[in-house]
Amino acid sequence: MLDAQPTEAFATGNALIAPDAAPTHVWYLRSGLVRVYSLDHDGAEFNHDFVGAADWVFGRVIWRDGAICCVDRAIGAVALKPVRAVRVGVAELARRRDADPAIAAYLLDRLMAFTARRLEREADLVQRSAEERYLALVARRPELLDEVPLREIAAWLGITPVALSRIRRRVASKKGTGAVTDRCIK
Repeated sequence: MLDAQPTEAFATGNALIAPDAAPTHVWYLRSGLVRVYSLDHDGAEFNHDFVGAADWVFGRVIWRDGAICCVDRAIGAVALKPVRAVRVGVAELARRRDADPAIAAYLLDRLMAFTARRLEREADLVQRSAEERYLALVARRPELLDEVPLREIAAWLGITPVALSRIRRRVASKKGTGAVTDRCIK
């Protein structure tokens, strides 16, 4: 579906989706790493996810009943590492979905995986301690600790950078490795 589509490049720190924009497209990531976040009423950022290669990124564009909605929500996406991505218009995606049952099935599978990830994250925030959430992240996606600034990891876990440093030290001491070599949290 996307093999013939042109790829766009984004340097680290560049926005794929600005939180104040109302894009009519989504991105398919060929490579790189993106942070998806929203802004609260005071403009503070809340991290939703870290998305990598072979996954989809969308912000304020939410596809519901074949229409674009929810453009009043301030959701953005920024490259944490250099990104190569394919821009796909929502209308084009809808056309392809309607024309090809295989594409419709693929999109449904991706939507179900996306929904499961979101529900798991929400349940974790309510039902697990910060340390348990950190340990689950380390077990599930250890590469993020090297690729994502620790302040972003802390924000994603719903804790302060200081609390994350304490958790990392406590976990390291439990493993008998002594003090953890913490990267600078800014």
